[in-house]
Amino acid sequence: MVLRVTLDVNVWVNHYLALSKGRRGSAAQLLVRACFAGYCRMAPIQPVISHAMLDTLQDVLMRLRHLAAIAEAARNAVEACATDGILGQAPHLVLGGGVLPMMDLEDAGVLDTAISGNADLLITNNMIDFAPGTKSDLDVEVVRSDVNRKVDVVMLRNARLPHGLAIASVFAAKAWLIDGVLPPTGVLDRFRPSPPVAEEPSSAHRP
Repeated sequence: MVLRVTLDVNVWVNHYLALSKGRRGSAAQLLVRACFAGYCRMAPIQPVISHAMLDTLQDVLMRLRHLAAIAEAARNAVEACATDGILGQAPHLVLGGGVLPMMDLEDAGVLDTAISGNADLLITNNMIDFAPGTKSDLDVEVVRSDVNRKVDVVMLRNARLPHGLAIASVFAAKAWLIDGVLPPTGVLDRFRPSPPVAEEPSSAHRP
């Protein structure tokens, strides 16, 4: 079973920003590395992305002068990551994106991509944009808040996603995909390890 993951553009950007500063091992970097590798501690990974998201990534990197030189190469690497993923599927192109009830059209486009690509998990640095509130009117259930009482895991229900879509902060997702921490009950349940099966006692030990 393959875990379909959409990394928000801000996660990809944070990865390249950290690299440019010589950093290693940030949450964003570890998640991106898992997507490039095609596996994590939960399951094999298939990245799900759209051409619109690739365009946004390249535009953002171009605006950051110290990253402008690698903007096209970064875009190509991320596109290849999805195209040559474990499922061998090209990036999902969402036509007329941004139809979901969100104030930010870019966020709506990311969410449309995740839904169109049948993603299991969307990872973002901007949880506030996907949580219930003034920025969106999504059918989401808050699953958990962090120690600062900020929402860090929600579940979105959509008719096109039979198992729903988990939306999580980079720190929550890193704990699950990299550190091996189990998600809260009801989140990515299909990817939980099966409980050990009790062995039948041998005939020599039966009463």
